[in-house]
Formats: sequence, C-alpha cells, structure tokens
Amino acid sequence: MPTRSCEPARKHDVQDSEQKRGEPLTRALLPITVVLASLLLSVSGNSLLGTLLSVRMAIEGFDRELIGPVLAFHSIGFVLGTMFCPPIVRRVGHIRSFAAFAAIACIAALMHPLIVTTISWALLRGVTGFCVAGLMMVMESWINDRTSNDLRGSIMAFYMGTQYLGQGGGQFLLGFGDPDTTILFIISAALVAASLVPLALTRSRAPELEYHEPMGLRRLLRISPVGIVGALVAGTVMSAFMAVGPVFAHEAGYGVRDISVFMGVTVLMGMAMQAPVGFLAARLNRRTLVLMISTIALALVAPLLMFAADSFSALLISSSLFIGFVGSIYPLSVALTNDQLDPHHVVNASATLLLALGAGTIIGPIGASIAMAAFPEEGLFLFLGAALSVMVIFALVRAVSVGAGKVRRRSRYMPGAPAPTTQVILEMDPSNPDFHPHVITPEHERRRGPDRRQGHAPGGRRRTDAWDSNE
Repeated sequence: MPTRSCEPARKHDVQDSEQKRGEPLTRALLPITVVLASLLLSVSGNSLLGTLLSVRMAIEGFDRELIGPVLAFHSIGFVLGTMFCPPIVRRVGHIRSFAAFAAIACIAALMHPLIVTTISWALLRGVTGFCVAGLMMVMESWINDRTSNDLRGSIMAFYMGTQYLGQGGGQFLLGFGDPDTTILFIISAALVAASLVPLALTRSRAPELEYHEPMGLRRLLRISPVGIVGALVAGTVMSAFMAVGPVFAHEAGYGVRDISVFMGVTVLMGMAMQAPVGFLAARLNRRTLVLMISTIALALVAPLLMFAADSFSALLISSSLFIGFVGSIYPLSVALTNDQLDPHHVVNASATLLLALGAGTIIGPIGASIAMAAFPEEGLFLFLGAALSVMVIFALVRAVSVGAGKVRRRSRYMPGAPAPTTQVILEMDPSNPDFHPHVITPEHERRRGPDRRQGHAPGGRRRTDAWDSNE
C-alpha cells in the first residue's frame, strides 16, 4: 500500500495554528463549549450528591464522628484517581474512558439508597471520587488542547467559573426533592450521565494527556512554606465546611430548602470574591495579603459561633463572607509560590500544591465531624477557627522573621476552583512558559484518518470506533 507524506498536513497544521493567534475570545470558546457543558453537568451532579449524603446521613442517624470520614473517602478516591487514571485514559482513549468513569459514577450514585451502611457509603464515595478524577482529567486535557497561547488565562478563568456555577447549582438542586427518598439520587446520576452526551457526540480529535510530576515537598517547603501551609489549610477548611456544614444546618433545625440556599449562596459568593481579591493581589505584597485574608476569615468565625444556629439570615451572610475569603486562600498561595519560582518550575510546584490541597480535603471532614461529636453546636466552627488560627500564626511568624520575602517575578493571580482539580489543567497556567498552543488538524485529515485494517484497501466501510474521537 503506498504511503502518503505527512509534510503538507504538518505545514497546514502550523499555518492554522499561527492563524489562530490573536483570535477573539468568543471564537476561542466555541471549540470547548461542549467540554464546558459536560463539566457543568458532571460538577452539578457530584455537588448535589455530596450535600445530599451529608443531609441523608444526619437523617439516618449516623454517628457524628463517622459522617466526616465517610465523606472524606471521596477525596481519598480523587487523589488516587489523579495517580492511576492517566494510564487508563492513555490505554483506552478519552471517549471510552470518559464513558466508563461516568457510568461507574452513575451506578455508585444509584447504589447509595439501596445499601445504607457506613462501610458501603464510604466505599461508594471512594469509587465516586476516583471516577470524578478521571472525568476531570479527560475534560481538562480537552480544554488544554483547544486553547491558544494568548487566551489561556481567559479560558482558564471560564473553566473556573464553570466549576463554581456547577458546584453552586448542584447545591440549589437539593431543594427540589426529599433527601429521604431516591429522587435526588436519581437526579444526581442523571446529571453525570448527561455529561457524557456532549463529549460522546463530538467529532474533534482527541487530545494528548499532559501529566506533570509534583515538585519534591521538602524543596517546595524551603521555597514557599506559606504557600504549602496555605494550600493545606484552604483544603481543610473548605472541605470541612462543604461536608459538615449541611449536617450542622440540619441539626440546627433548618429545612432542606434553607440548606440548599445556604450552601448554594456560599459557593457563589466564593466565585464573586475572586475578582476583588485578584485586584488586590496585583497591587499588594502577597504574603501580607494571605495573612490579611486569613485573619478576616478567622474573625468571621465569631458571628458563625454566636448567631448561625438561631438566625438563618446571620448564617447566610456570615457563611457567604467566610467562604468568600477562605476560597481565596488557595489561589493566593499558588500565586505567592509562583512569585518565588523559575517560570519553568511553576507547573510542577502547582502539582505539589494540589496534593497539599487534596490532603487538606481528607483532613477537613474527619476533623470537623470529630469536633461536632465533642461539641454538637459549636464543634464545626471551633474546628474551622482552629485550622485558620494555624494559618494566621504561621503566616505572621513568617512575616516577622523574613519580612516581605524574595520575589523573582510577579506572577498572574488565577481564580481557584471550589473543589480540587487535577494536574492536567496546570499546563494552561499563564505563568507556565512551556505551554504549547494547540494544533488544528485539517478537516480532511480529521475525517479520514489512517486505515488500520490490514490487507484492506482504503476507502471502504469505516470503523465505528472513529480514530479521531476515541484515541
């Protein structure tokens, strides 16, 4: 069989890539619209399920000290997924792996009301977390591949905004059903299943899966100890609030619709606070700003302790401001760390910060549930205050001992997602000088592809597992 030279196609790819530079944002968003739609649906379903399980466990009478560990298995599964999902995606392809992860996550959601035990729910949460990591990797690699170099900061902001909308929207869905029935579990599974549709129908060429090894923890601790501690504390506080906050609200006597509004508004407030904090991060010393934000968040624990159980308005206002400030600690920690790094080390350092954030999301629910078991009314907020006190004291000691610190360059502040992401999206960080813009595959190449049937002349019946979408 004669072989065809790839040089003309490569030249065409490079020319198309060059033409894409300087493209308007609206045009750049079109190739990733289906990915953002899948992201919105999957995050909404997973967000609904997490809050639903918190409330349902309180209704079922689970021991307080066990609620957090059960929910923490989601974070354990997610961290394991970031390590073991990349080989799966590379082996079977993006679409097939996405379909498998989505199907397993749907099954896990539907199994919860069928087997209501501590052990079974912990295992199901672990399976769900593992699958969510796989889903996120596929979607993030697709976004990376479709993003041009000069617009990656804007595209990453849209990605984070979609995460917030999905996380907040999933909370509001809790008010559309009774947690004591199966309807909300079905809705959660349906949303995750629906996330498969946009990607399954795309004809776009599947991307390469980028994966970066984390920088050594000891090395990064020497470079930016405040960054590491900030990531750990941010993960601890955010996960404790998101996992155990609904339990507190239920035991305080608030109804399901109140809980859905309480959780949804706090998440969206976290998104709203990213812009003003980003404005300050561009003008103030970032170590000082981390200390200021952490101190304000710590001060907001006081009204939560005093009024949250008695006044829904006080709970809503205080918790919204609290999460707004806490949600800024992690992206500030990333920016502070990047300021002290060579640009070529940014992605590897961010991968280590993600692991610290993931460790915090495991610690948070466990510590908060133990605190609630010891102090039923005040335990959650006492734990949040203790975690933030560690952050404030550590940042203050560093500020006194080393001052402003050395800044190699002023990196760009990027909004943080309301839940951990995977290492894949780090490639698109505007601080990463090694980012390679996507290459547009010519239409005739994308539609035809190589004929992999040995001994069969080209031009015959096409395989159904299309090369351009699945591999």
